[in-house]
Amino acid sequence: MKLIKHLGSDLMSLMDTIERIPVQLKKIADTKENLKNNLGNILEAHTELKRIVIVASGTSYNAAFTTKNFAENVNGSLVEVIYPNMFVQYYNHDLLSEENLYIFISQGGKTKLVYEALKLVNSKGFRTISLTETLDAPIAEEADISLEIGSENEAYIYRTLGYSATCATLYWLYISISKIYSKVSDNEIQEYVEDYNLMVDNLFTVKQNTLKWYKENKFQLMRKSNFIFSGTNDLWPVAQEADIKFMEMLPIFTNSFELEELIHGPQNAFDANIGYFILNRTNEDSVKAGNISDFINEEISTCYLIGDNSKSDFNIDSKSKHFSSLEYITFFQVLAYLLATDKGRDLTKGVYPQVANYINKSI
Repeated sequence: MKLIKHLGSDLMSLMDTIERIPVQLKKIADTKENLKNNLGNILEAHTELKRIVIVASGTSYNAAFTTKNFAENVNGSLVEVIYPNMFVQYYNHDLLSEENLYIFISQGGKTKLVYEALKLVNSKGFRTISLTETLDAPIAEEADISLEIGSENEAYIYRTLGYSATCATLYWLYISISKIYSKVSDNEIQEYVEDYNLMVDNLFTVKQNTLKWYKENKFQLMRKSNFIFSGTNDLWPVAQEADIKFMEMLPIFTNSFELEELIHGPQNAFDANIGYFILNRTNEDSVKAGNISDFINEEISTCYLIGDNSKSDFNIDSKSKHFSSLEYITFFQVLAYLLATDKGRDLTKGVYPQVANYINKSI
């Protein structure tokens, strides 16, 4: 029996969306060969891929940032992630190059500035790829190669499945690029497949453990007026995604910082009204993460260390070497949903839908 049965039919569907994530991630991996074939249409004719430039905002930006280090390691090409407004209005367009690959992400496929950025690059004749939820969206129709994110009509604007599916699609996109350029062997790809499946198979357990953990910590969490999230490596963008999920779903004011940066300026504003989450993996600044957590716990307020070992306040117990970011975000997706529900938030509605009367984000 689900621990959230009392929450009502409307909000149940958002948890159902979270529970769909493993299924959709399996589907994405199953279509990786089609992905490679599509990419081959624009990549095989070129001898060099100097840089990958990704234009995205919000959760899509966080997904691109989450997968950036993986891409650079597997492909050996620099990855640049940039907000669409910065790209259209302030980017030095003289730096655009035929040696680069440009990826434009918009889950709804209608983000105005992403569309403008895509048209700008297309006008130069450079290679473009879109990632959207459906292939009949304006952004998909404009790109050289159009790829589906794999979220299949996510019902909520507060993206959970969309984030995880975008990360997964990008992971396999980068592996496919590496295969096209003969930088990865078939045996190595099989190792990625097996590692990816370990991650997918663990998501249900992470979700169930989060439900239990929330019951034990709900009272303390509900008393916090703000939250701060921190991590390093690819857990920093995961912290940023947790940040935005709490901000838009609870809603509550939040912020996120790279682990080292947390103990510089931000620590001067710490107080007991803030809830603190530090994301950490063993052997990735784990001593520093533990020391910062101890400092906050002993001097200020409760700090939750979200890690991959028994010393953590919540043990993700991650199974994947390369894709554990999606195991970590599951904890925060479920937690944001539970807190929003217990705060009485109707997640079918935006807080200020009238913002569209002042500025239009979509085409």
